[in-house]
Amino acid sequence: MPEVKRLGFVGLGMMGGGMAKNLLKSGYGLNVFDVDQTKMKEFKALGATLASSPQEVAVKNKVVLSSLPDPATVKKVYLGADGIIEGASRGSILIDLSTVDPETSRTHSKVAAERNVKYLDAPVSGGPREAESGKLIVIVGGDKDAFERCRGVLEILGSTVHYAGSSGAGNVVKLVNNIMSMSNILIAAEAMVLGVKAGVDGQTLFDIIRTSGGRSGQFEKRFPNVLAGDFAPRFTVDLAKKDLGLALDMARSLTMPVPTTSLVHQLHCAVSSAGDGQRDHAAVIRLFESWAGVQVRSKRE
Repeated sequence: MPEVKRLGFVGLGMMGGGMAKNLLKSGYGLNVFDVDQTKMKEFKALGATLASSPQEVAVKNKVVLSSLPDPATVKKVYLGADGIIEGASRGSILIDLSTVDPETSRTHSKVAAERNVKYLDAPVSGGPREAESGKLIVIVGGDKDAFERCRGVLEILGSTVHYAGSSGAGNVVKLVNNIMSMSNILIAAEAMVLGVKAGVDGQTLFDIIRTSGGRSGQFEKRFPNVLAGDFAPRFTVDLAKKDLGLALDMARSLTMPVPTTSLVHQLHCAVSSAGDGQRDHAAVIRLFESWAGVQVRSKRE
């Protein structure tokens, strides 16, 4: 397949919007759809053409990407009466960049295959900044040939692109990654609050731990914002809770106990119930701060 310079894109939210803008800047023509008309107007001004439904996007484009918030929305967008698969023609490739459970992707891949259409699950790791700059990590499951044919597009989205295996494998790796990522943030939050409660300045703790064995990528990425008291959403507590719930569902389907993941999920539920669901998921620290009666903030100018 020659390199495709025109693509369909469904879902222009925080992550999808960033990826779509990056594709436009990279010279791709986009035909887009989102239920949010404000987003549609924004992308029309950027040079994208608008579609009236996900089905229309698929009718007009042989390669369609989507970035959607949860499995229920992905199912509606792909399998609905005006959905992507309904509009896809023989030889099309559909790439879902959402974080969903592997069975959702396997079901969609099977339905697409009945129309001689390829479906890739390609969840991404990173936030809105990485989405717009093309610095995401893309994890792909599905037909290997379809992956290779679309590699050029995926490499615009991500600085690192992995092929994980058959349909659903991208979702499995993404959920496992998110268990580890969210657990890292949670234990770092608990430990940092303990250190401040014991009398050490939060900035001093951060500066030392980031050079020590307790550091992690998430710690170094998120905790400068914590120290600044900045919990503006890059990836929300509620999205973290959703992903952890999907991981628990996957574990249940395999009859595998995952007690640590269950605890991490429950603590995210507690943070969400306390009113911080739409804050950045580093806001889990606010739960521990409320228990300890201290805040982890930098005292430096």
